[in-house]
Amino acid sequence: MRESLVAGGATYQSAERVLTLLASFEDSRPELSVTEIAEALDVHKSTASRLAATLERAGFLARSGRRYRLGVEIIRLGTVALRSADIVAAMQSVMEKLSQLTGETINLAVPAGPDVLNVAEVASTYILSSSGGWVGRRTRPHAVANGKVLLAFGAIPAPASLERYTEHTITDPGVLGAELAQVRADGYATAVAELEEGLVAVAAPVFGAGGGCVAALSVSGPAFRMPPDQLGKLGRLCADC
Repeated sequence: MRESLVAGGATYQSAERVLTLLASFEDSRPELSVTEIAEALDVHKSTASRLAATLERAGFLARSGRRYRLGVEIIRLGTVALRSADIVAAMQSVMEKLSQLTGETINLAVPAGPDVLNVAEVASTYILSSSGGWVGRRTRPHAVANGKVLLAFGAIPAPASLERYTEHTITDPGVLGAELAQVRADGYATAVAELEEGLVAVAAPVFGAGGGCVAALSVSGPAFRMPPDQLGKLGRLCADC
């Protein structure tokens, strides 16, 4: 009985360590050393090294010199998860329609804790575009149109801090609150050069069967093709779709 409990506890601990390790990889640190893994898991370096080697053999990690990055098995599982997600399947035809109407990059984003997670994209028909690399990427909600939508309709909690990305990023909670009220009134959000210079986006909420906001649909492109006087029209088009 006691041996069984010990074995079960060890199994849970190992699983928690694996999950903690995999969740430690982010856009800002795509590679980790054994020392960094040990610090993240609060274990000895030898334990971290054995765990990383085991995950490497299984394809969940890949070696990059003396450091580790996420392996191809993670990509495969992520692709399966995205393809099987009900909301992605349900929104695919809508995204394609919006793409045909605008020619710009179309993204679908969902809440991911305090962040925005981009789960699907239809690439722009233009050579110069904001397409590529958005699926699987997390962003902070206050600096992007889809994040403002999720904040405005209560799908994401208010951020504790407002990080500045450009001179146009909203960093004052009062200003953000007023803009979110406007988003609720208009039914769509805009973001002009708030995440990156020259990048413009509009987004509208996607409501689930229960009436709550479950995702945000956005149109994004360069500022010269999405000038200020066109954003209202694009926002209403996005909301209508």
